Amino acid sequence: MRILIVDDHLLVSDMLSAALGAEDGFVAETVGTVEDGLSRISEVGRFDAVLLDYEVPGMDGLNGLRRLLEANSGAVALFSGVANRSVVERAIDAGAGGFIPKTVPLRTLKHAIHLIADGELYLPGEFMRRASEGPAGELGLKPREMRVLGFLCEGMQNKEIGREIGVDETIIKMDVKSICRKLGVRNRTQVVIEAMKRGLL
Repeated sequence: MRILIVDDHLLVSDMLSAALGAEDGFVAETVGTVEDGLSRISEVGRFDAVLLDYEVPGMDGLNGLRRLLEANSGAVALFSGVANRSVVERAIDAGAGGFIPKTVPLRTLKHAIHLIADGELYLPGEFMRRASEGPAGELGLKPREMRVLGFLCEGMQNKEIGREIGVDETIIKMDVKSICRKLGVRNRTQVVIEAMKRGLL
């Protein structure tokens, strides 16, 4: 899996590139600007996933993200320690494959990269509110459904969610159907997008 890291913090990008490169099945490259990223994609073709720092030179708001998305035919995610919910929401609306905080462990990062490369949407579970008040309460989402919603954002499957929560997979399936119904959507990806729009993230 070919990964392009677009980040001008050389220590961070070099360490991340080395860490991913040491993992089986990953080949990572680093560049320091949006323009260099565009040039690299033009030279060698599409990357399976592009990790884009929000404050890298050439971003120009989110225009840099849009340009990289077009050049790479998708699979570009924000990889940042400073992006707030508003920025992430606009990035998702622009077509980003998700938001990965720089604080995630390597295991989670690998999982997120695989999701993004497969065309799925990744958001960290801690991005979700863990309460049934406010918008969640108005929608009738129960506390366990909010937990399930958080795990859905991480791209976890029903069986994995069931193990985390300690209930049977069939119960999680029912929760997912209930969440879809309450949010008025049809699938898991739409659940995440709609949850953002409704202020549940």
